[in-house]
Amino acid sequence: MSSFRHLDGMVALLSEVYEINERIMTGDICSAKSAIASDRMKKLLHHYHEALHEDGAVKVSLQAYAAAGGWVGITYSYELDGFEVAGSQVPRRV
Repeated sequence: MSSFRHLDGMVALLSEVYEINERIMTGDICSAKSAIASDRMKKLLHHYHEALHEDGAVKVSLQAYAAAGGWVGITYSYELDGFEVAGSQVPRRV
């Protein structure tokens, strides 16, 4: 791989989702479904989609979902330098 810049972007995205789950836990956001439907989440996913493309990723897919327990999860997949990266995370405090 020529570059690992995309890792910083993914860490930042997961940190943003962690913060959303913190707000759900404290009651600032009433539900994962409302958080996923929000303009903020749409802008967030759009921003990181573009950032991954700028880093050279192709076939980028970022999707938020309502995870078990009422949390926001994120599924992601993209290809960078012929290497496929894919996964699903629910970043939150345990």
